[in-house]
Order: sequence, then structure tokens, then C-alpha cells
Amino acid sequence: MMQGNIQNTKHTEVMPQDRKGPAMLQTTWGYRLSAVGAEAGLLRVTHAAGRFVGLVLLLIIAGVWSFSANAFADPLIMAMKLGLTGLLFVVGWMLFWYGRDARQVEAQVDLDGCELRIGHRNGLNRFRQETRIPFSDIGSFLILRTKDDPNKAALYARIGSGMDAYEVIEGSEAALEPIQARLVSDLTGERRRRDPKNRRISRPTGNAISLARVSAL
Repeated sequence: MMQGNIQNTKHTEVMPQDRKGPAMLQTTWGYRLSAVGAEAGLLRVTHAAGRFVGLVLLLIIAGVWSFSANAFADPLIMAMKLGLTGLLFVVGWMLFWYGRDARQVEAQVDLDGCELRIGHRNGLNRFRQETRIPFSDIGSFLILRTKDDPNKAALYARIGSGMDAYEVIEGSEAALEPIQARLVSDLTGERRRRDPKNRRISRPTGNAISLARVSAL
């Protein structure tokens, strides 16, 4: 898992968007772009249920071995306990691991800090940063659709005038267009040039996506 900065943020206003697309949530320093709708809510519920059921199954293993003190003297009972323990451990661990990976993709547009942060929000509602891009390195914002599903698209932050870009967030083209317009409006030339710290793009692992490769998909 990529490591990064962990942040807790509070939003003050929710700007309505496509129910199946990303939402724009206002904050004191800018705004957040995150997935919304029934699918995101259902995913959070299933992850929580997975963690709970998985933990219960792992705890049942202790109860299995505490039952019947003469189990070690009976090979049949011993074999049954070993088999049940293995089954409970595998299923319980898989459910628990699935539940703890309740990640929701999120991008943060920090207008005060003049930077774009891309990462995910975990099941504890904490934001874990994976990529940070100073506004000064962003040349444009592009929306690219997939050939297999025209309704599925993604918004990319293009680095300079080259072919490298970072995916900001996914959604339908109709839902991404107003977000693209807002980003272009907010990231004025003055904001893109103003970077007194002379920062560089921060990404712990991996490289930027090639727009040429994405367009060919």
C-alpha cells in the first residue's frame, strides 16, 4: 500500500453533481472530489460487514479449541478441529482483509497551498495521500473516455505540455465536464506560477500515466 500524508478534513458545503459521478465538497482551503451515490454507500457497508464477520470467525477459533478438553486424545475430533480451524481462519481472514481495504478514491484541490493531492479515503474516514502535484506543474486538464464504455471516463491532470498525466478522478463525461471547467477556472495563470517553495511532484511509487497509452485503450 502506498504511504503518504494522512489528513482529516471537514467540508462545509456539498455541491450537487451527477448521483453516479464524483461530488465536489467545499472546504476551508479549497474543495474535495470524491465518489458518491448508492454504489459508494453500499461499498462502505459491505466493507464494514466484512470486517465484523471476519473478526467474529477468527474469534470462534478460540472457542473451537476450548471445547472438549479430551480432543487431543481422540484423533477424529482432533482432525475435525484442525479442519474447522483452517476453514474458519481462511474465510475469516479473507473477510477481514476485504473489510479493512475500504478505500474510496479522492482528490483534494488546495487553493491556499496551490497544489493538487490525489489519494484515497479509508474506512476510518482518513485521507491518505498518494500523489501531490503543485499547480505550477499542471498544464491542462483532460477528459478521456474508454472505447468499450463511452459512459465511463476519467479526468487527468496533464503535466506541462507533455504526454504524462495523473488520473484525478473517474466518472461519466457529463459529470466530469463541470469539474474540469471549475478546475480550469480556479487554477489561473497566477496560481500556477506562484510556488515560492519550488516544490516537485510527490509520488512514492510508480510514474505518471502516458496519455498516448490511455488513448489507445
